[in-house]
Amino acid sequence: MQRRKFISTQLAAAAGTVLLGGALAGRAGAQNSGAPGISRLGGGPLRVGLIELDTSHADTFARGIGATPGVELTSIVNSGLVYGKDRTEKFAAEHKVKTVCSSAAEMVPMVDVAFSIGVNWDNHVCDAEPFIVAGKPVFIDKPVVGSERDARRLIELSARYNTPIFGGSTYCWSPNLPAFKKEFQAREDGVNLTVYGKVNSHGRFDMLDLIYYGIHGAELASYLMGPGALSVNYVDFYRKQHIIHVRYDDRPPVILNLGWAPRRNEAVLLTDREKVTFVPEEGNPYPEIFGAMARSITSRRAPRPITEQVEACRILIAAGKSRELGRRVFLTELEEADGYSGRQFGHEYSRFRNLPREAISDWRENEI
Repeated sequence: MQRRKFISTQLAAAAGTVLLGGALAGRAGAQNSGAPGISRLGGGPLRVGLIELDTSHADTFARGIGATPGVELTSIVNSGLVYGKDRTEKFAAEHKVKTVCSSAAEMVPMVDVAFSIGVNWDNHVCDAEPFIVAGKPVFIDKPVVGSERDARRLIELSARYNTPIFGGSTYCWSPNLPAFKKEFQAREDGVNLTVYGKVNSHGRFDMLDLIYYGIHGAELASYLMGPGALSVNYVDFYRKQHIIHVRYDDRPPVILNLGWAPRRNEAVLLTDREKVTFVPEEGNPYPEIFGAMARSITSRRAPRPITEQVEACRILIAAGKSRELGRRVFLTELEEADGYSGRQFGHEYSRFRNLPREAISDWRENEI
């Protein structure tokens, strides 16, 4: 078989493991330093809206907004799924939010960009849709979609309105990732890629935790491989670890090892002579995200097409179908009904977050 050129730049050819995360971080960090100031078209700060305050992600984004010159948190929407309506007032006061809206549609004229970050991923696309229709860039939190129906709908909306759509795991904004991806995709001696991803447990259903947390690992693999996954085989589930095999065309296969055991997200490339380990560098991705969204208002482009962004979600949707059917599933087999219930996970997450601390500790200790 004619293999695609998959790596040309030879790293130090030594047996054993080569850790590239730190080595490449300085190079990528230098590229990301000195980012231009952020502002909206016509001048003034970039006005940001947050949709749903269910998780710590809302606080993290709000702090990132507050720490980034030229960006302001203008509006929020909160239905109170996890912490109730009391959180809305406290959040608005803490982060000096100008307007509390009753719906995403009401927010549209007040902001330049929006973030759909609710824990119930069933609402991600419908919350983002008013902004997409209005041509305003939107960021959709992970998982971008949890069903094949929503994946198709989001792709359709993107094609129809040409609105920049961002989203998914912030690991894909790691400063050392672009340089590693370039070297990774240049190699031609890859045997397979194994990605280890941490999956927390916030519910009584392992597959719901898989799509919500395992998406970090799946997106890391998809970012490195590029688009074109063909089929997925759910191999095993043992001691809270999901083992999933992803087949590409003439490229090395991917093994996703997603579960409790890993303490960090990392990728390990097995080559003909060595193992190359990559660890995404944790930094502050928010200035880069806000800057890219501000630029996209005029460029009408996100860093990656939405078809690429949802492929990682579709891989895990196919994994769920594979586990159910007990066989390999091609991505072309996916039907609109395939996927995971964000509503069910939202209720599980809410139940978990409102348990006493001692109950959480006892429950997690006895999970395996």
